[in-house]
Amino acid sequence: MSMVASKLDPVAQNSVWEEHVRKENRTIKLGTTFNITDPRKMTILPEKPNHIVPQSNPSLDVVATSTATLTSMSCLKDTDKLPQERFALPLTGNMEYGFFSSKPLISGNPMFNYPTKKCDVTQYADTYVQNAGASPYARKDGPTSK
Repeated sequence: MSMVASKLDPVAQNSVWEEHVRKENRTIKLGTTFNITDPRKMTILPEKPNHIVPQSNPSLDVVATSTATLTSMSCLKDTDKLPQERFALPLTGNMEYGFFSSKPLISGNPMFNYPTKKCDVTQYADTYVQNAGASPYARKDGPTSK
């Protein structure tokens, strides 16, 4: 701080700063027009790598071949199978336990079995759907447009 500013109280310092900002704002002129001075020096960004413009629709055999290839390469293709159906031999040490057994090694404990229970409202809704073929909460007149 200069010697003059140290002698002023904070209110006076703020008023001096406010006057300075007002003078500066009067002289500032923002550019409202945009132009490129030299288009040859402008940096051009390439297209996005996943941006494509389809030229024609592929034939059905190309689509079928591509789908079969993706399915065979997919890691999710065997998720619904048991480990014995997915692999010929166990892959890890932990898979060796019970891998060749046809029955579970331990039986289920009823202490940890929590079957879902239905309240009277959900029982009514299930019975209604079985009898009527539609939910009791579905609209009868169809969706309305606004």
